[in-house]
Amino acid sequence: MKTLKYSLLLSIAFIFMQCSPDNEGTHGDIVDRNEQLTGTWSIENVSQIDLDAEKKGFPDFATRVDITNAISGMPFTDFTLQINNGTLSTTIGNSPMSYVISEGSGTWKWISDDTVNLVNQQLGINASSGIETEINGNSVLFLIRTYAGITGDNPKLSLNYERLDASGSAVTRYEYILAKQ
Repeated sequence: MKTLKYSLLLSIAFIFMQCSPDNEGTHGDIVDRNEQLTGTWSIENVSQIDLDAEKKGFPDFATRVDITNAISGMPFTDFTLQINNGTLSTTIGNSPMSYVISEGSGTWKWISDDTVNLVNQQLGINASSGIETEINGNSVLFLIRTYAGITGDNPKLSLNYERLDASGSAVTRYEYILAKQ
């Protein structure tokens, strides 16, 4: 029995000694996020989400409403966002985006703050990092929660805006899907 026990221990030790770290090679080049964000982005779709209904697990048809063209003569699709290396400009057009961001141009820089307070509102683009811009003296923070849609033939960004109640709790989220032109 002792011989079997020692043989088993010796076999296990031999197996672990034969293990070596795997060399998985490279996983591709480092991605240039500045390059991916550079360009003109236009709103493709806007949804209004009832956060209380979403929290309770209601299905999409009961929590989400497409409001892209809900206001007659004021389509959200008139809004464009131009991002270049260190500069940013917006064109509001007839869209109702002026309640979220000013029209004009300014500079931007990378940030890594996951929280946003903008006149008792929250504003964000769908990642753990984002960009901060200053347009016409107004500071705006865009949070990017994922870069999944930013590559490929039809790049997309998701901009989220949360409306807060008097106590500071989010009650409604607006999700803006922007397509790269």
